[in-house]
Amino acid sequence: MQIEKPQMKKVLIDTDGAVVRLTFNDPGTLNAMDAQMANEVRDAVKYVADPQNGFRCLLITGAGKGFCSGGSVAWMDSARQEGESGSRTDHGVTLGTHHHYVLKTLRNLPIPIVTAVNGPAAGLGFSYALAGDMVVAARSAFFLSAFRRIGVSPDGGLSWMLPRIVGWARAKELMVMGNRLSASDALDWGLVNRVFDDGTFMDEAMAIARELAEGPTVAIGITRQLFWESWSRSYEEQLDQEERLQPRTFATHDAAEGGRAMLEKRKAVFLGH
Repeated sequence: MQIEKPQMKKVLIDTDGAVVRLTFNDPGTLNAMDAQMANEVRDAVKYVADPQNGFRCLLITGAGKGFCSGGSVAWMDSARQEGESGSRTDHGVTLGTHHHYVLKTLRNLPIPIVTAVNGPAAGLGFSYALAGDMVVAARSAFFLSAFRRIGVSPDGGLSWMLPRIVGWARAKELMVMGNRLSASDALDWGLVNRVFDDGTFMDEAMAIARELAEGPTVAIGITRQLFWESWSRSYEEQLDQEERLQPRTFATHDAAEGGRAMLEKRKAVFLGH
């Protein structure tokens, strides 16, 4: 049964053709994650992941001047005062049932993801920023592994992602020192794909999302799968997996269209199947 668009306040969902945009929406806190937002993000991603809704690209961004400032410190402090552990809070929200569940779902989406980092991406927000296949940042944005600043260890898979993207030494420095990484430095380090001026940032990010949404969705989805799986495979195992998966793409309408378009020297019109 098709999942209907959920009713939410701290997460917004809108569409632009085959692009679905998910916006963290608590700008007064720079989009800090409290229990309500955590629940709504989970509901939103379930909706996005439903293939019956026909989305071909997901763009994730934040409202106002921030992308996501991480977990709400006020909310976590309230939970600690109530005698609960730092990984479990009120409303039944846990990393396993919510944020880590969401990040695993994003990893397994069969459509591409653009993360449009319009401002600070801190703590858990840093992890969400790295969920994109294309990570684009506004020039004023920055990244911050804020965990050490509040005396807790990392979550959101950041300890797995960072060393694989920027290298062991740089990753440890970001996490142990807790210093800000500017958008321009993030580009130099290979952490983001593009940096745009603040005034044109969202238009540029949406242009990338639209281009991906017009692409061969099945092939892109399998490419995503191959990239993620490659971390745990040998070269020989990856070759074998490519051999197993490529026939699925050759069987699509888009593969036939791509071949015809190349022979006819025209732009391919992909339908996503």
